[in-house]
Amino acid sequence: MSDNITNNVDNSIKLKKSLSSVDIFLISFSGMVGSGWLLGVLAGPAYAGPGAILTWIVAGIFFIILALVFAELGTLFPYSGSLVRFNEFSHGPVSNFYLGWAYTIGAIATPPVEAAALTGFLSSYVPGIYNSSISLLTPLGVVLALVLLAIFIVVQYVGVNIFGKSNAVMTWFKMGAIILTIIFVAAFIFHASNFFTLPHGFFPYGPSSIFAAMVPAGVIFSYEGFRQGLDYAGETRNPKKSVPLGMISAMLAAMATYVLLQIAFIGAINWKAAKVPVGDWSALLASKWSANPFYYAFHSTNEILLIGFSIFLIIVAVISSAATLGVYVGSSARSLYGMARMNYIPAFFGRIHPRFRTPWISLVITFIIGAMFLLPFPSWYALVGINSSFTVFAYLAAGITNTSLRKTAPEMHRPFKTPFLTVMAPLGFVIASMLVYFAGWSIVSLLLLIVDGGLPIFLLSNYGRKTFNIILRTASLFSLVYWVIFIFIGAVYALSLLPFPAYFTLFSATIIITPLALYRLSGGSAQIHLKASVWVVVYSIFLGIMSYYGSLGVNIIPFPYDYIIFAIISLAIYFIAINTGYHTDKLKEYQATGGVTNE
Repeated sequence: MSDNITNNVDNSIKLKKSLSSVDIFLISFSGMVGSGWLLGVLAGPAYAGPGAILTWIVAGIFFIILALVFAELGTLFPYSGSLVRFNEFSHGPVSNFYLGWAYTIGAIATPPVEAAALTGFLSSYVPGIYNSSISLLTPLGVVLALVLLAIFIVVQYVGVNIFGKSNAVMTWFKMGAIILTIIFVAAFIFHASNFFTLPHGFFPYGPSSIFAAMVPAGVIFSYEGFRQGLDYAGETRNPKKSVPLGMISAMLAAMATYVLLQIAFIGAINWKAAKVPVGDWSALLASKWSANPFYYAFHSTNEILLIGFSIFLIIVAVISSAATLGVYVGSSARSLYGMARMNYIPAFFGRIHPRFRTPWISLVITFIIGAMFLLPFPSWYALVGINSSFTVFAYLAAGITNTSLRKTAPEMHRPFKTPFLTVMAPLGFVIASMLVYFAGWSIVSLLLLIVDGGLPIFLLSNYGRKTFNIILRTASLFSLVYWVIFIFIGAVYALSLLPFPAYFTLFSATIIITPLALYRLSGGSAQIHLKASVWVVVYSIFLGIMSYYGSLGVNIIPFPYDYIIFAIISLAIYFIAINTGYHTDKLKEYQATGGVTNE
């Protein structure tokens, strides 16, 4: 199947290549340091106490490894929306659809997260838009968030070059404000006693909280911004240089920024002013400080200088989240665009505006789906964990794709080669797997239902029907039966109609039987595609079992034994995955064109 779009898309219109290494750095940095530096710094201690400092460090190291593994793929295949494409070059369309579907869901859910954060920051001076007692936007606040989301859709619609320059200004302004925040805390309101002399010490919730805090505190959500360099790769003037240089440097800068900010905020906490018992870290989430932590830290001092700076931080918070919202609106649309370019979803999603040369249909759909996420979950804290888990699921592709391509296409020119890939690739897979696991059973259960339940979307596409050699009527009937079963499974879980063993046996049987049924329907022609995707089925089953019985579920397998066991299982699945990769049609086409993209 060609990467060209033959239906309703003019391939003579290409994306504008206008971004430099500095632009990629600023886009990636802005994607990482958005609402996280203003809200994650409070959520981190709420889940891990002062140990949240280590959460940022450990997670940062994890993402640097992932970024290094992804950098090779980003220069090898410099596409826009590339994260929904990589795995097809090594494992074919079925495996890649699972990963691309998960990533697309996570990406589209990101703009409403930032819109909710931006609206919450405004609540300090705009009454009636945020309910601090339950950390949710009011109906009026939701309307405002939707208006903000629409504004950035229009900005992206006009053109990436305009956005790239305005983003640079906003990002440099934000970096200056962050430096001033750290300096002001250190000089005026730093309380060293908050680190070691409070009840329960540095790890009030135990060492495991370092890892358990990564998802609900928004740490993973924040670091996921490194991927923006990959999403905009197709719009860089020199992707072979700009992608790895801009992305890795942004990752290092973001980690240093978050560690310093976390230290600063912990030192800035005034327990009396926050109306929280001394040392009760978890209570911070239920305090008014949750709306804008640094603002209240400075404003509660009653010092004119610091109150003035707190007002300045409101402006910074708005600009900071606005910059990140703009980045994610663009990357979300480019995920849909990438799926359309691969014919995984209807071709009209890939339309490029003839004048502005931006994926305008995908931008419109991004707003519609974003609104659907925002309406039932009008809160940064409510959305951030679900969003992170879906996105990280797609990161499983990095290690297995790189290793498989080194085997099937060793002759390909790699402008950037990941150092020590034989170690980095399996390590990257295990890291991505553990980041998914850290979400806990409550989120993993939803993740599995949506990711595995999305397969009929591919089956109903032209590409899917061609892959399985079936007609539309057969695909429609199969999809209907499949979705009825999955809706029933979801209802069984939601209503607790069956104990976990019975429920998960039903779920596992369904996702095991599905590829067998598709193999029969295809007359055996889809064998190689289904074989290459078997690792996803195996992974889903073990992820569900360990998430439920592990320390983040019912705790039958306590920390650290559940972490160790699941890491070993993940490593085993990695070897299954790399040994089922093959020289795909997509890779053959790419090699035949000499690596020249049509975008």
